[in-house]
Amino acid sequence: MNNQIKLYNTQIRQDEQGRFCLNDLHQASGGESRHRPTYWLSNQQTQELIGEISKDGIPSILTKQGLGTFVSKELVYSYAMWISPKFHLHVIRTFDRAVTTQNSTALLPDFSDPVAAARAWADAKEGEQRALLDSKQKSEQIESMQSYFRHGMSAPQFVKGLNGANSSQINDFLARKGWVYKDKYGWRVTSRARDVYLTEENTQVAEHGQEVRIFYKPVLLQKGAAKIYDWYMKNQLPMKATWNGNFKQDKAVGL
Repeated sequence: MNNQIKLYNTQIRQDEQGRFCLNDLHQASGGESRHRPTYWLSNQQTQELIGEISKDGIPSILTKQGLGTFVSKELVYSYAMWISPKFHLHVIRTFDRAVTTQNSTALLPDFSDPVAAARAWADAKEGEQRALLDSKQKSEQIESMQSYFRHGMSAPQFVKGLNGANSSQINDFLARKGWVYKDKYGWRVTSRARDVYLTEENTQVAEHGQEVRIFYKPVLLQKGAAKIYDWYMKNQLPMKATWNGNFKQDKAVGL
């Protein structure tokens, strides 16, 4: 991607390999101290993502003295999601527009051959429409999830409103993903997922003459809800046998 990217009037610099300046992204997001790239880079999930990208043999991050830290597009999206859903959505839309513009101007047809020119024009328009459709679908999915998610929801409560998804099996599914595990107190959040995808609420119950008992409830964070919603749209969640094949959500269930 060689097109210039501008987010909220901030120009996002690129290096020779097409990576994007993380410091410029931080400035575009508002420049809050809590959103400094160093905090995001220290996140375990970020390091795991960098490791996965590096398996392709592509350096996904490089710090250049006096210029800043430059990262791949995948890490741009991850950083934007970490900051806020609103900034994440704005980044997706801006980058998709840049790709669409690049695709529409990348190849100029041979105007001396009318047939080839017409075919090239049709291919370019088809690619442009496909990119716009993909961008629209991504935006609609993010907006749909945001309108449905409510703070304090457990994973089964969130999944209950997704048409066809089997809410009774979601905790077992998340256990296989390494998000939760079960002990004598019930479902607990793993250290890997804690404060990234889920958090925990606990309730102490003291019955007369007995010791205090503690009950735990894993609670979804917005990033966790977004990940579950993404699995749902990719048909990767456990589904009911009676599912009609439609991916949709009901209004937010009561808590």
